[in-house]
Amino acid sequence: MPFWVWAISDKGKLAVFKPAYSTEEEASNYGFSHLGSNFEVTQLTTINMAEATRAIKRIVFDRRHNLDEALQRARHKLPDKEV
Repeated sequence: MPFWVWAISDKGKLAVFKPAYSTEEEASNYGFSHLGSNFEVTQLTTINMAEATRAIKRIVFDRRHNLDEALQRARHKLPDKEV
């Protein structure tokens, strides 16, 4: 099952990064090299970006209980130092 790197910016914007990684170490290395320490790695059953984004939005909703935040459009690339 692939590992996904994702983050929520200081402004509350979700970003899901691809590609999916085959090991947690690869995903963490990507996160540390591109995002510092402001990211999470989650193992999902899909390699499909849309399905992964939906699953991660569910995680965000379960943690924050904020439907508006969970339904926001997610980014799929690195913004300029926002995340």
